[in-house]
Amino acid sequence: MLPVVTASERGGDLAGKRIVWVLPGEVLGGAERNALDLVARLVKQEQATVTICALSDRPGRGREIAARSGAQWRTVPFAWSGSRWRKLVGLVRVGLALRKLQPELLVSSTNLPNIVCGFVRPLTGARTWVWGQQDVLGTGRVRKATFGRLLRRATVVVVCAHQAADWLAEEFGADRGRIRVIYSAVRLEAPGEGRDAWRERLGLRPADLAVCMIAHLHAGKDHATLLHAWRHVIDELSGEGTRAVLALAGRPAGSEDAVKALAYDLGLQGNLVFLGEVVDVSGLLGAMELAVFSSRSEGLGRGATEPMAAGLAVVGTNVPGIREAVGPDGARFLAAAGDARGLADAMLVLLRDPVLRREVGAANADLIRRRQSPESTTDRFIELLAETATRRRG
Repeated sequence: MLPVVTASERGGDLAGKRIVWVLPGEVLGGAERNALDLVARLVKQEQATVTICALSDRPGRGREIAARSGAQWRTVPFAWSGSRWRKLVGLVRVGLALRKLQPELLVSSTNLPNIVCGFVRPLTGARTWVWGQQDVLGTGRVRKATFGRLLRRATVVVVCAHQAADWLAEEFGADRGRIRVIYSAVRLEAPGEGRDAWRERLGLRPADLAVCMIAHLHAGKDHATLLHAWRHVIDELSGEGTRAVLALAGRPAGSEDAVKALAYDLGLQGNLVFLGEVVDVSGLLGAMELAVFSSRSEGLGRGATEPMAAGLAVVGTNVPGIREAVGPDGARFLAAAGDARGLADAMLVLLRDPVLRREVGAANADLIRRRQSPESTTDRFIELLAETATRRRG
């Protein structure tokens, strides 16, 4: 549910403002979903005029969701490939396209949009620019020094975790005075299907235990360590007469063939389901006993926070973004990166103890309500945009 504070109640700081939000495209990851939630608030309650500019025309759900909020959608295809001259021509084309939209406030989310806006902002005529940092991966598109220079051109940098703020300041020389930490809102839709329907779809019997990982299949996630850990889990549980199934939810994004090949080599057939991208995330989570999130690096892992919001215990990799997501109490169920045995042991502790699972899950849900409710996080972002929109050119 969106916050109920209206533009008139807040003084209408953003009413009528022309905001252009640059996204990678229509295909949705966590950052894009967060952005679209904020756009809906800006249009429906703040009465801002928002246009989303997408850098890819690859089909996805983003355009449809934006249309429901009343935002406009423009696609200006741009790929960071080819010669330096080709990139320059593409950047100029994007800059001029943004200029036609006459943005008073420019917002970018994720790596490519941030870099592009850093280069083209002078062409756009935008008075202020908000850089949205969602990860701690850096970039191979430009040199480290160039990334730092582009970063310092932003009026404000919004990060999704405290560790991301430290990383930008220490690695790239970002001005800490311009960095704002605003946790991403966690908002789960009502389930499309109930627990029984989902468990039937997954081929689960009443006594079976179900674990899921929600993450697209790409190199940034560590599905390989998870699969090795899962081999340990099913070996031990099967010896106790218990069947367990791991559901992997996420669209193919480069590593799917390697993950499927490893699953076959490890003999996980019958205990592993590849679901592809799942729209009914709430329904899936409601059918699970446990969530796991194995990743090499995270800003603030949505693959952890969404299951937490659903009241699930979470096992994961002990990297800063996941450690910050689960908090001090949840950190006891994290294993070192690449430690398949440690990840398996953490899952086994929780799978064998339903009372502990419920206690940890309830504590997780409470943490998310206090820290990442849509009301509090969205209000903070809107207030920041309103403040930024009144600044002189940074």
